[in-house]
Amino acid sequence: MIKNPYNPTFGKLPERFLGREIIVDEIINAIDDTNSPWSTTLLIGIRGSGKTAILSDIRRLVQDENVIIVSVTPESDFLEDILGQLYRNLPKSFLSSIPKPKKISFAGFQLETHIKNEEPPFTTTFRYQITSMLDFLKSKKYKVLFLIDESQRHSEQMKTFIATYQQLVRENYELTLVMAGLPNVISDILNDDVLTFLRRANQVELQNIDIELIKLDYSDVFHQNFKIDDTIIVQAANNTKGYPYLIQLIGYYLWRNLSSGLSDNQAYQKAIIMAKSTLNQNVHKLLYNSLSEGEKDFVRAMAEDNEYSYISDLEKRLKKSKNHVSTYRIRLIESGYIKSAGHGKVEFVMPYTIDYLNSDNK
Repeated sequence: MIKNPYNPTFGKLPERFLGREIIVDEIINAIDDTNSPWSTTLLIGIRGSGKTAILSDIRRLVQDENVIIVSVTPESDFLEDILGQLYRNLPKSFLSSIPKPKKISFAGFQLETHIKNEEPPFTTTFRYQITSMLDFLKSKKYKVLFLIDESQRHSEQMKTFIATYQQLVRENYELTLVMAGLPNVISDILNDDVLTFLRRANQVELQNIDIELIKLDYSDVFHQNFKIDDTIIVQAANNTKGYPYLIQLIGYYLWRNLSSGLSDNQAYQKAIIMAKSTLNQNVHKLLYNSLSEGEKDFVRAMAEDNEYSYISDLEKRLKKSKNHVSTYRIRLIESGYIKSAGHGKVEFVMPYTIDYLNSDNK
């Protein structure tokens, strides 16, 4: 049996990966062009917009053996992870020649090290250790690509990394950096006075995929493997709303239902129900639960409208001042939960948010 080509698992590169080719190509080309604005790129997108998939695709497509890829997710030992990944991915022939990473000291904490007494304390700093390795790689004409997923705000180690990266770029090390994060997280990082360097970085806000492209992909996949009416293809594509996670969900369930022998209409109807249920559980519920009570009141008031909401109507429903409503409007826009729909109007970013908020699943 042919394997289902759609994969709605978070963090895994789908087999059918749509609409991000230009972004991936620009970043890969920037590795060899230090003057490219894509050399330092921030990928900004809501949950399920394809940030991790883009990073995975970049890793898959970089074939240059002279490029060392350091792919990390910020954790408590973020800086050590970067050093460890850099060291681990070095060509084996280099390992005997390059300085080995040591336990680093950070933010005043005394960490155990295995350093000889005659080695000065500064050799345990992140800047010293990464520069030592990069000096060696530079002499061998190697380049380094940093891929940072799920970037975190309020992280002292993130500040240390970005400040160090900025200095290394100024010193002409051949480095490329791609950071991916949620809108409010990236906004927080950009507003940090220590990280002003990133405000000049290339910022890519991941938009929804063009519906015509989805129709083409669904048609290509399903017509080759099943007897299915074109109207079903069009309806399924339209129901994705261009949202990458829904493209995978609907495609996955439609394929599975057709494979089980259901008619195309039955398979489609069941796929939509299953996809929306999964979307509610994996996205809507998580996002809604992350809101403050004031934000929840705001979005529930918005859910009384069919499409977009007028700010003036929200003020009346909430019985709050213009400043109060404006404060929550800004917060929700920064978090990526809602967006401006024109002068004095807002709408939800995520497909089917109104359906979720008006359901009993919250």
